[in-house]
Amino acid sequence: MIDISHITKRYGTQQVLDDVSLSIAGNEVVSIIGHSGSGKSTLLRCIAGLEPYESGALRVEARKKDGYDGVGMVFKENNLFPHLTVMQNLVLAPMQVLGMKSEEARIMAEEILDNVGIWNKKEEYPHALSSGQAQRAAIARSLMMKPDVLLLDEPTSSLDPVSANEVFNVLDKLKKQGMTIVLVTHNIDFARSISDRIVFMDKGRICEVGSPEQLIDHPKERKTLQFINYCVNMVYDIPAPKFDHPQLNARIEDFCSRYRLPVKDTYSAQLVVEELLNLLPLDDGLRLVLSKNDRGLVIEAILKDSGRSCLSDADIADDLSYMIISSKCASIEEIVNDNDEKVIRLTLKESKR
Repeated sequence: MIDISHITKRYGTQQVLDDVSLSIAGNEVVSIIGHSGSGKSTLLRCIAGLEPYESGALRVEARKKDGYDGVGMVFKENNLFPHLTVMQNLVLAPMQVLGMKSEEARIMAEEILDNVGIWNKKEEYPHALSSGQAQRAAIARSLMMKPDVLLLDEPTSSLDPVSANEVFNVLDKLKKQGMTIVLVTHNIDFARSISDRIVFMDKGRICEVGSPEQLIDHPKERKTLQFINYCVNMVYDIPAPKFDHPQLNARIEDFCSRYRLPVKDTYSAQLVVEELLNLLPLDDGLRLVLSKNDRGLVIEAILKDSGRSCLSDADIADDLSYMIISSKCASIEEIVNDNDEKVIRLTLKESKR
């Protein structure tokens, strides 16, 4: 369906695509992940025919229809025309590009809007839609052209978890209907749930391709592992004793929300982090890492000075902050990692649901 062979592209002196090759079969769903600036969106735009490339070859097998190449594109910003209703947004291109009659276009639009779950919003203007509804309307507009391939650039990037789930349900339905889908995303859980394969890009090159289970859970490349850890875990650097504590609490809340942890566990995590920072030296800064495993929620504080004792001092046992931490944690460990950094690892007790 899509065959990409050794394509390259530059923006001035910057190499944004470097010898990229990839084949995508019909009815396959492929997610492209990677850091910002890794070439993901540029590759997607090349597939859509919106960006020229300098060398190599790119072929998309799709049914051509009266000036339309059979490839649909949904952008990060939904790009709905603000002065048109949802219905008017949907029927415009089929009528002008494909020559579809008004009544035929409206009937088709109603079917698609029903399919994506916003039929009751057909006469609304974009400003009256929620972010999730607007993104579904953008997908519906693309489907009006009956594409064989649907491309999506960060379809959930600005959406709350509920809205993101609405978009997932639409794409999952399209997947079951046999649509070929290629999407760029930073949402690892989204990519895992929807994809047949995942592509990891770094600095304009494809570093690794695999099934969701292989690439996310057992990556072969070190760069892939680092990126997955960055996305799956919460990493927060505290460079000095004075830092943005409300921002840190918001990050912890977002992380716990992603794993649908009880509110009680979120409060416990915020409390333990606050008390931990009361005990640890912050002059040289430290890195906080939150992760989730089978044992529960894990909080790690990583310090540069591996020789400094932190929570293992005998005198600290009577400290109120330490007593609070002990009451909330199933285990407390103090180790030195491979980079000769001191790591304080706390595993929180999980509340009963």
